[in-house]
Amino acid sequence: MDRRLLFPAIAATAWAQQTAPAAAEAEKALRARAEQFYQLEVDKNFRGAWALVAEDTKDYFFNAGRPDIQGFTIDKIEFLEGGKSARVMVKTKAVMRAPGLAAIAVDAPVVSTWKVDNGDWYWYVDQSGIVDTPFGKMPTSAAAGGPGAIPGIPNLASLKTQMSIDRTDVVLSEAAPVQTVMLTNPLPGPVTIELQSPGVDGLIVEVDNKQVASQKQAKLTFRAKPGAKPNGRVGIDVQPLGQHFDVTVSSK
Repeated sequence: MDRRLLFPAIAATAWAQQTAPAAAEAEKALRARAEQFYQLEVDKNFRGAWALVAEDTKDYFFNAGRPDIQGFTIDKIEFLEGGKSARVMVKTKAVMRAPGLAAIAVDAPVVSTWKVDNGDWYWYVDQSGIVDTPFGKMPTSAAAGGPGAIPGIPNLASLKTQMSIDRTDVVLSEAAPVQTVMLTNPLPGPVTIELQSPGVDGLIVEVDNKQVASQKQAKLTFRAKPGAKPNGRVGIDVQPLGQHFDVTVSSK
């Protein structure tokens, strides 16, 4: 073997052997710091979490909303800038609430950013740019949903307005005894369709898919029984958002 190739290989191996223990220690220290931070979030001890926030992010932390985190798991750590900063991938379990709406449980992957200051790791947010969220890239100003726990998760009130129905009036006749209504789910997660009080005399209502995945549709079929002329109202609930639609059914 060419010795000119051998010596660089030996040097690279030796360097890796020397840096591996240091990298392992750095990951251990950061993991412990991140676990402490998120556990304080779970315990609602935000004063304690404040101590683990970088100086340039303390105002952001103070002004941001507080997510209701129920649990978390540190999934992966990725070091940047030669080990001076890092991204920590966290799986969180949280509950989102809004006035007039049912609480929604969210399992969301979160990417939090950390940097070294005076020998310790601190959570921080780059407030001048764009952050990665479970729902795409968002400006940090729009991603203020708590201290790095679930940035960018949509507000429940805005989610409620996104679930759509193509019509809320159905007219049945001898020429058209069957009509369909389409529900569309543009949300980032699945929803469940539930019929409320569908017992209109002479009417059969069927749903082709009660569990509607993200970006999918559910078709509701309204059918009159032979010889019947149903008239009434069928309620449709969308869970876990607590959204409700009413479809008025009439016959000619």
